[in-house]
Amino acid sequence: MKLFAIVLAALLALATGETCTGAQVEAVGFTSLDATIVTKIAYIADFTLSCSNGAKDISLYAETVDGIVGVARSVDGVKYQVSWVEDVATAVSGERPIKLYDEQGYGALRKAQRGNEDTASVEPVATINLYHPGAYKGPWVQSETMAVLAAIFIYYYAYTQKKRLMS
Repeated sequence: MKLFAIVLAALLALATGETCTGAQVEAVGFTSLDATIVTKIAYIADFTLSCSNGAKDISLYAETVDGIVGVARSVDGVKYQVSWVEDVATAVSGERPIKLYDEQGYGALRKAQRGNEDTASVEPVATINLYHPGAYKGPWVQSETMAVLAAIFIYYYAYTQKKRLMS
C-alpha cells in the first residue's frame, strides 16, 4: 500500500507539470508567402524558452488566431514549435500574437472560456509576435491579358500603317 501511494504521488507530480516563472523567449517565425499555388497560409514559430526558476520540459499551449493549439517540444525540452494554417482569403498581413500558457494557465484559460468570463485576466507565460508580410497572389493583370492587348495594338498599328501607305 505504501508503494502504491509513492507511485501515485510521483505520477501526480509528473502530471501537474512545472510552472515557468520569468520566462525568456527567443523566437523565429516563418509564414507562407506565395498564395498563387496554395489555398492556405502556414504560420510556424520556432522558439526556445528559458525560465528564471530553472523549469524544464514544460508542456505548453498556444492561443493563436486559429484557437488553442498544442505546442510541440523537442527531445531536449528546450526548443518548441507552434504552427497553424489559415485560408488565403482571411489571412491578413501584420503581427500575429501567440500567447503561450503552461498547464496551470491553460486550465485557467479553459475554465474562463467555459464560464464565458474574460480571458484577458489569465496571464500567459510569454507572448510571441509572428509577423506575416502578406502573401503574393499573382500579378494585377495576367500575362495572357497583356498578350491579347499587345496583339490587338500591333494589329491596329499595322492596319493603320497599311491604310496610310495605300492611300
